[in-house]
Formats: sequence, C-alpha cells, structure tokens
Amino acid sequence: MRLIEVRDLRKHYSSGLINKQCSRAVDGVSFHIDQGETLGLVGESGCGKTTVGRLLLRLIEPTSGSIIFDGRDITRLNRKEMRKLRPRMQMIFQDPESSLNPRMRIGESIAEPFRLKLQGNMTKIEIRDRVLELVDVVG
Repeated sequence: MRLIEVRDLRKHYSSGLINKQCSRAVDGVSFHIDQGETLGLVGESGCGKTTVGRLLLRLIEPTSGSIIFDGRDITRLNRKEMRKLRPRMQMIFQDPESSLNPRMRIGESIAEPFRLKLQGNMTKIEIRDRVLELVDVVG
C-alpha cells in the first residue's frame, strides 16, 4: 500500500525587488514510499533535504507539485485539515545530537512520545512492552 507519493515537487524563492532572482531550493523531486518502507534523503549541505522535509509536512508551501499522503493530496488541505493530520507525521533531523537527548537511554527516548501523547491511556508496562517491540522491529 502506498503511504506517500511526491510528484514533481518544487520550491522556488524569489529575491530582489528590481531584478527578481529565482532560487530553486527544490526542483522537480518525485518519489514514493510504500507502507513499511524507509527512505533516506542524502546529499551535500544545501541541496534541499531539509526543504523537502518541511514541504512534506507543509511547514512551508510548495511552489508546485503534489504530495499524496495516505491517498489524500495534502497540498490542497487547509490549515485545520493539516492540523488533524500532523500527529501522524514527523520530521527526523539530520543531526542525531539535536534529535536525541544524550542524557536519556534509547528506550526512554522511544517511550517519551507514548507518555506525552497518550497521557494515561497506557500503563507503564504497556509502554515498556511497546518500546521493546519497536526496538525489536528496527533491530
């Protein structure tokens, strides 16, 4: 099952008041990710990896192209609709130092969203079991 499909995604910025210059941050990116798959964007600094991530979450608006998430073109959704969808999305930053708290063990880092989001809907034992299951899945 297709989870996300990106078609001809573009993000251009214009600068200058008199001689408008166009900077192409992302220019014609297309890919798809099926459920259960992982995609890593790699490239040199400044090539647009973070911009693609921000576009996928609609933190910035694309110049053109489409982003189909779970069968819906999210480029057409309004702010309220996007707010409902965002809990199902997450950006993982390039720098693991800014993503993971070095003072926490990996199990604690994985458990933290369960504690914060579900606030009492899961017992500590259920959270621990889910963390162990996730660690097993990713090896």
